[in-house]
Amino acid sequence: MDIQYVLFRPNGRIGPRDFGRGLILLTGAMMIVQIAVVLVSPAFGMLQYPLVYSYVCVFGKRLHDGGHSAWFYLLFLAGYFVLTTTATAILMPFLSPDALSMQADFQKLAMEGQFSAAMEEVAKIAQELARKSVLTTITAFLLTSGALGLIGYRLRSDPSTNQYGPPTDGSGQTDTFS
Repeated sequence: MDIQYVLFRPNGRIGPRDFGRGLILLTGAMMIVQIAVVLVSPAFGMLQYPLVYSYVCVFGKRLHDGGHSAWFYLLFLAGYFVLTTTATAILMPFLSPDALSMQADFQKLAMEGQFSAAMEEVAKIAQELARKSVLTTITAFLLTSGALGLIGYRLRSDPSTNQYGPPTDGSGQTDTFS
């Protein structure tokens, strides 16, 4: 697998194996960034933006391999937000009950019409809320990434040359892992 090609170039095709490897690298990097945001400094959140570009490259090339436009990645992105929100809502009472009670306090203020007071309270204790919910955040991210990665991995490859390049049978590609 040529890491530079897989993670940083949006054009071309990749097969399931390189897609899986690229996704594992990106998921690991994103986990490290998320943990650094909570434990070290929120400024580490800026590192997520280059990773989003790499996700687009990896999923886009995998979609190209099936003969689809990389714009279909927007469906994966929508699925990511839906699945992450659902998983977080399901896991929060079990993995982060303290964070759930904090969120309930914010919602109570907002429902009483004190929206600005709720936002001020969120701003005051945002870092503490992030620390208390980090286990839920990481677990939801891993579950969602795994589910969408499985869908991307299982995409059928176009066995012939298509508009995005030659088939991904592995011939002619460098493999830095072998």
